[in-house]
Amino acid sequence: MNRNNCVTCLACLGLALLFGCVEGNKGKNSRQQVDTSSVEAVQDTLQEPVLPDLVEDTAVNRAARFYAGIECDSSKLTKEQLGMWKSYSKKIGGLIKISSSTLRKADTLMSRDMTDLRDSCDFVFYPFSGPDFLYPITLFPDADYYFLAGLEPTGTIDTTMNAEENYFKKYTSSLNVYLQCSFFRTLSMHNDFDSEEIDGILPVISMLMAHRDCKIISSRFLDIAEDGTLVDTTGGKKPFLAEIKFFQSKSPRHEQTLYYMSANLHDRSYKESFAAFLDATLPKHHVVTYLKAASYLMHKPYFSKVRDAILGHSMAILEDDSGIPYRFLKDWNVSLYGTYMKPLKLFGKYVYQTDLMERYETDSVRPLNFRIGYNNPSNWLCARKVNK
Repeated sequence: MNRNNCVTCLACLGLALLFGCVEGNKGKNSRQQVDTSSVEAVQDTLQEPVLPDLVEDTAVNRAARFYAGIECDSSKLTKEQLGMWKSYSKKIGGLIKISSSTLRKADTLMSRDMTDLRDSCDFVFYPFSGPDFLYPITLFPDADYYFLAGLEPTGTIDTTMNAEENYFKKYTSSLNVYLQCSFFRTLSMHNDFDSEEIDGILPVISMLMAHRDCKIISSRFLDIAEDGTLVDTTGGKKPFLAEIKFFQSKSPRHEQTLYYMSANLHDRSYKESFAAFLDATLPKHHVVTYLKAASYLMHKPYFSKVRDAILGHSMAILEDDSGIPYRFLKDWNVSLYGTYMKPLKLFGKYVYQTDLMERYETDSVRPLNFRIGYNNPSNWLCARKVNK
């Protein structure tokens, strides 16, 4: 008998004894009532024990807060290093302030229009993400899993806290556009996240977690077996999939998991093991796919595999026009926000969607008071799958 059954049996026995005593006394006083406080007392004693708070990795989070410009141990820095760190902290703080203004507006819109998605979503799938942690955690703060993917290497979380000027410059330059405009430049990320100072995505994700008051519990590298299960990576292989367990300070008993996969999602490079992972994992969850500044890749026929996986496994898709073309979503319940404009010339004429523009011109479009993605003013599309 498992523990839950034992608890149930004890509860039933306690209540039976209590009600039996009441029945036995009815002859003495037919007006005698059940003492409900006693019933509640029996139930309270049989409640599941309160789970302890999760435990953070102190060294990792101390380093994350250092690179986030939040705090440092001044006793371990020279006067010159402390001065550079304070200057860096001020610059990053100013950029975070700009980003926070946008994120608050996005949070307000979600709370107003998409509470159904927030309440039900437990898995956020975010391909073409780069190290963008702030947006998925803001839009879906209570999800259990976040799966990010991009071309950039995983890298490693740095706990050495290098107080050299080149480190501060690299973090500032790599985050400048993102924190001001909401997206990372694809062409810049190769240099930004494959250097001596920042060797991949994890260092940036960890410092962004610090800005969201998230505490890292653990991190490790994984592989995907042929049947789609996640397994520990074996020696000698360059890691391509990282797992970070963390919790938010406001909910210290809710363990959340972030995955970052370094991979090319082009059809020719699309791994069968990854397809098996999605097919085995996503049907177990309530999945929302989030797409932002996705370079219009899924407008192309040779990104059909990841596009089909999203359409097949998502209960909803939240995106700008650079994600999945509107023509694939006409059987979904679609809500439009903001202003649809011609895409930047950088991406060519073929990604302009006449059918989406027609929808914007004829539909009831809701306002969007923040920049999200490439264009400003911006557009947002929320598509909910129609149950058939």
